[in-house]
Amino acid sequence: MTQFARDETTPEMIGVALFGAGRIGRLHARNIAALDGVRLRVVVDPNRENATEIASRSGARVTLDARGAIEASDVDAVVIASPTDTHVELIRLAAAARKAVFCEKPIDIDRHRVDAVAVEVERAGIPFAVGFNRRCDPNFRALKRA
Repeated sequence: MTQFARDETTPEMIGVALFGAGRIGRLHARNIAALDGVRLRVVVDPNRENATEIASRSGARVTLDARGAIEASDVDAVVIASPTDTHVELIRLAAAARKAVFCEKPIDIDRHRVDAVAVEVERAGIPFAVGFNRRCDPNFRALKRA
């Protein structure tokens, strides 16, 4: 498993860049805040008001610079909760920077783009997960069992 880079000032802290300040982005920001040893460092969203609201709760910065956010020295992982058409490019940037990725579903609507970015993630050897909450939903599990 790939080790996370550590911030010099907080050696035990994992820094996260959050892409997307909408409904699901807010949920992920709350989840990040609830984790020991994890801190939201950057929020990226064109809706500056939403991004600032989320960032102000954790002391994170707000930017529109995706590459800069991902490549920041205090960022170890990326949470992608932005529109689907941005996912592949953000995953590519994170893989190139060797940052762990959690991406909301779907990765993309074009299977070929998904396959291509999966190769990049595999080559980079980064931790990578896709959010698919329904597999854990008790109602869906009951339906499957039935």
